[in-house]
Amino acid sequence: MSHQRVSERPLLGILAALVVLLGLGKLLWPDLVPVSALTIPMMVAGWRLGTRSVLLLSALVVAVLVVDLVATPVARSFLAAAVVGVVCLLAYRYASLRERWGISMTVGVPLLLDIRDRVRAQGEPPDLPPGWLMSRALRSAGEAAMRGDFTLALESDDRLQVMVVDLSGHGVDVAPRAVQVAGAFGGLMAELEPMALMGACNDYLLRQGWQRDFATAVHLTLDLTTGDAVVRVAGHPAPQVRHDDGSWLEMRPTGPLLGLVPDARFEAATVRLEPGDVLVLVSDGALDERSDEPWAGVVRAVDYWAAEGISSGSHEIPAVAHASSDDQTIVVVHRVAEVASD
Repeated sequence: MSHQRVSERPLLGILAALVVLLGLGKLLWPDLVPVSALTIPMMVAGWRLGTRSVLLLSALVVAVLVVDLVATPVARSFLAAAVVGVVCLLAYRYASLRERWGISMTVGVPLLLDIRDRVRAQGEPPDLPPGWLMSRALRSAGEAAMRGDFTLALESDDRLQVMVVDLSGHGVDVAPRAVQVAGAFGGLMAELEPMALMGACNDYLLRQGWQRDFATAVHLTLDLTTGDAVVRVAGHPAPQVRHDDGSWLEMRPTGPLLGLVPDARFEAATVRLEPGDVLVLVSDGALDERSDEPWAGVVRAVDYWAAEGISSGSHEIPAVAHASSDDQTIVVVHRVAEVASD
């Protein structure tokens, strides 16, 4: 018998005794002891016990509920019993999730937050040479600690590479794949020539053998000396360029989703960024697909930044961006306009 099972016995015994006492109290003082009090030991069990112990305690709770319903067969008692039954199911579900992850709640939450911070750190905008700025803006959907999309950034030898990757799935379910894929793609970006990166990322995901999971991505390679930019996409929204005069240019690279098609080809699009230009990369969630102009919210956000002055680093997406049920990411690379000297 495992150490975990042995260590659970005292708590299981205490909770079982509490259930019995509550059952007796309900029979002796029905107006003072509500049936709903049985949810307390069940919530503690879901938090601390394994699935087998939760099932044993649930069986004891069900026995107490049956005795109470026989003693007081009224509609209110049946409703209270139904509520307790739902709590038992939730306790079992929670215990099974803890066993599947192999971690307790007290360890699991800090671990997930640490994973989130490490993935985010890989895409933190680097310090670029004079004349260039990179800024990243994020907004998470709901209260989820983990995001389904992430960014990667690497600057070396006057060359900047940026990726925005969006994994299928969201929330805690995507956490293991997010840290795995971010680490793998970051390593490939550091080792391979840019033109080979998308194909290598596609091959990596194919080797994982995921049946229903895939990724979309956009990859930027920028020469920080000349301003020449090369962009490749994999089933991802193509980037756009905001020129210094306020006009916008849509780039049109093509490529399939990552992880689905062997030997996929990713056709590049090129542009030269002039002083004052801003290249904008986004995740799916930043676009309003329900609108006739999906980019409208992003355009307003970038126009706002340009008017206020783009600053390097990570920020919260401003309120001018549209509301979305998906994670939102906007990355901008700005070639600073030359200031005329007197």
